[in-house]
Amino acid sequence: MGDALARLMRPASPSGRRRVTRHITTTRKMKDWSLAVRKKFLILGDSNLSRFPPFNEQNLQIDSFPGGNFRHAGAILSTATCITPPERIILAFGINHRSQKTHSTSVKQLQAALRAAKLRFPNARVMIPTISYSPALPQLERFRLQGLNRFIVEQCDSIPQLNRHKFSTEADNVHWSRETASAMLQHWCEFLN
Repeated sequence: MGDALARLMRPASPSGRRRVTRHITTTRKMKDWSLAVRKKFLILGDSNLSRFPPFNEQNLQIDSFPGGNFRHAGAILSTATCITPPERIILAFGINHRSQKTHSTSVKQLQAALRAAKLRFPNARVMIPTISYSPALPQLERFRLQGLNRFIVEQCDSIPQLNRHKFSTEADNVHWSRETASAMLQHWCEFLN
């Protein structure tokens, strides 16, 4: 995405800027959320994506689903409508699995989301970023995320973690700082082409 990355990073006119679509916060995620794919590059993920800065790439669609996990991603993808078939998809829902009781549940939900994406968009490359997380998270949560990351690296078309020196979170140890969000968007866009 060399040209696209260059366009993304260069200042844009106010009319050329695009923003993340932040879906509603809801307790009825499976019923209230939906997706209409309109661009050839698609990034779907949790509330951290809503922290991305405005961007210039006209072929990029970013949808943020607050509190979403891979189970929700599977449901969203299986009912998605499509105006433009995506060529590349990034699914970034991992941090909300930090409290999952069993590792196998997280893995099964990730696998189901991948199946849903491949069934709905058979010609798209589907990538899963390894989960960057705060070292200040409780030990059990870090352990769960490490296990999920091992699976992502070994079994998925994965995107490596953002460099630790560029990663920081807000005081809740979950939501990215604005600087991290900007760096993460740049990092992921390198893998879209």
